[in-house]
Parts: sequence; C-alpha cells; structure tokens
Amino acid sequence: MPMLLGTKGDEILKWRASVELVASLKQRLERKWGSSSSREAEAFLGTLIDSVKEELIYEGQLDEELAALDQAVTEAPTPATLVPLQARYRELVAAHFRRRSSPLALCGACNALHDQVLLRAAQLAEERMRDLGQGTAPVYALLVSGDRGRGEQTLYSRNRYLLLHQLDSQRFFLFSHQLTLALQESGLLADGEVPWHGSLTEWRSLLKNGDRQQPAPPELEPMLPFAAAQKQEAPPLPEWRWRLESMADLCHVAGFEPLAEQALTAAAAALKEQRGRDPFFQLARRVINLPLALGHFGRWRLERGGEHQGEIDIETLGLSPLIQLVRILALQAEVHEGGTLERIRQLLYRGALDVDLAERLLKALQCLMQLRIEGEIRSEGAAAFANPEEFSMALDGRLRSALEAVLNLQKIAYQRMVGQV
Repeated sequence: MPMLLGTKGDEILKWRASVELVASLKQRLERKWGSSSSREAEAFLGTLIDSVKEELIYEGQLDEELAALDQAVTEAPTPATLVPLQARYRELVAAHFRRRSSPLALCGACNALHDQVLLRAAQLAEERMRDLGQGTAPVYALLVSGDRGRGEQTLYSRNRYLLLHQLDSQRFFLFSHQLTLALQESGLLADGEVPWHGSLTEWRSLLKNGDRQQPAPPELEPMLPFAAAQKQEAPPLPEWRWRLESMADLCHVAGFEPLAEQALTAAAAALKEQRGRDPFFQLARRVINLPLALGHFGRWRLERGGEHQGEIDIETLGLSPLIQLVRILALQAEVHEGGTLERIRQLLYRGALDVDLAERLLKALQCLMQLRIEGEIRSEGAAAFANPEEFSMALDGRLRSALEAVLNLQKIAYQRMVGQV
C-alpha cells in the first residue's frame, strides 16, 4: 500500500496501513522461523538485508540522475531544449513506478518537474524580451490549474495556465506573447493553446460573471479557453467543471507572490459565494450522475470503437468522477485543501465520511491512479485505458471495489445535495 504508507504526521490511515504491513511481516517471519533451522533463518535475514541494500543503492542512483536533470533544466538555453530533458525525466520516474507502484512518489516527482520547467520557461521568456529590446518583464504572477493545482501531476497531465498582471502595459502583452511561445516550445502547451491573461480586476470579474448567460466583455474574448466557454448558451458540464476546477484546484508557481495571493484569495471568495447558488447544485447533480466503468449486473462499460475498443476509460469512468465528487463535497464542507487525498482526510475529520468509506476511497484513488499511470506509460501519452481481459483476479477485484466506493460516494452526495437543487 505505497500510497497510504507515504503519509506523514497524523494522516488518517497511517496506523491502518502500518499495522497491516507489520502484521504481515510478522506472520511471514513466524512461519519461516517455525519451520527453519537457525542457519536457514540467518540466510533468510541475510537475503532480506541484501534486498534492502539493493533498494537503497537504486534510490541513491535515481536521486543522482534526477538531480543532474534538475540542474540541466535550470540551465536550459532555450525552451526547446527542455523537451528531451522532460522525456528523460519521465523515463526515470516511470521506471521507478514500475518498481514501486507508488502514485504518491510519481506525482511528487512530476509536480517538481512541472514547476521547474514552467519556471525556466518563464525565465527564458523574460530573457527573450530583453534580447529583442522589448524591455524587462512587468510584474506578473503565473498560476496553474488542474492536476498540478491539486498536486496530482502525472507523466502527461495537461493543465491550464493563468497569467495575471498589475497594470495594463505594452510590456505585459509582449511578455504574454513570449511566455506563450516558451510554454508551447517547452511542451507544456499544445500548439494553439494559450494561457488566460489579464489583470486582477478582470480575473475577479470573470469569477463573478463567468456563469451568466451573456456575451463576454470584449477585453476577455481574445484569450481561449475563457471566451469559448462563455460563448455557450448554457453552462454544460465541461464549462462549469472547468470554472470550478480553475477556482478550486489552483496554485502559484512563478512570479510575484503577493499578486498570486490576491488571485487565490479572490478565487476562494468566489467559491464561498458560489457554494450556495443554484448553478453549484446543478453541477453537483451532473457530477453525481456521471457514469462509472462498472455498469448493471457487474458488467464493464467498454469502448465500442476506435483504437481502445474493448477497453475501459479509467479517466472518464473512474478517476474523474471520484476527483469531482470529492471536490464538490469538500467545497460544501468548506474544505479548501487542494489535493484529493487531503480533501478525503478533511471530510473524515469533519464527520462527512466515516473511517471505512474514507479508507475505501483512498484505496480507490490509489487503484485508479495506478491504472492511469500504467496507461500513460504504455501509450507514452495522456491515455488512461485498461483492458479487462488482461486483469488478474486480484486487479479485477480491486477495480470493482474502487468503483463501488465511488458509487457509495455518489449516493452520499445525492442524499446531501440533490434535495437542495
């Protein structure tokens, strides 16, 4: 249970996971000692010690390689040179995951890589401005929303970026252009994607008015995806999910920290206001009714065509519903911690979940994250599919248990929130 053993301090399942691990080791050792001579027992302990030493050597070598890559990222001369460095970093982290099966360890490494690459891309954008004679970069704050905002970055996570400034100026628009190019060249943004950019006033206006069915102000239209979302006649799930994720799963990565803090404070205030409004409960209803991979009579919901025909969409039919449900319940309970694991812990502490369901949800999160990461490794891209024909009996049981836990959470959310719509 690597994900649970990665906890610190008073985290809720530390005791349960630790007790299970120690009990298992104790039983194995007692069985070994009960039927072995002292020489055999000594040989067994020697093998165990050698295995631990081998793992420590591996961890030390990995740390050295990652440290060298970290240094290379900070010294990258152009955004394009960041691409092969990220590829090598992913190779090392993927190899570690195959050996350890720890989503927490992989997410921690991928979070660090993302932040380093984003920070270096911003620095290179500033340098390019100066080299072109466009002056120095203005005061800005760069925030990220999505998997990285929750601290759940995986190998190929795609995020949304927000670039805020204090005052309108030609320098800011020049910097915004250079930053967009740097993010695209470094691989953090796909071609055609751009970060939202604007002043703190525009950000607050967007948070306040983004759900209204009216045209966006002219100054917000040029920057996607905000304008595209606001042009729709009604707020369907993708638009509202995007806005809620942008407000709730948001963190500061680079730039002027006081400006970022104001943006985060504005987002928190908007969430508090939205929590009691009808659109929030309408979104809750949509999230509660999201389909899961486990259909009627225990049958899997499989892709019916395309290259993933016969496979399960782990992201759409498992992980995403879990993350969204936990986010909705956390916001209702005024829990502001960003990560899904932390939100589950806080919901337990506040009495919104019992210990049994909290443990099952954490195991579900671990199982679904593992399948997502394995899918990314196989496809070398942001694909999270799994073929049930390749499942062992143990994995089949784990996934079914995970989805049943998510289904139980849907029922709890329905009881607590749908009556308020």
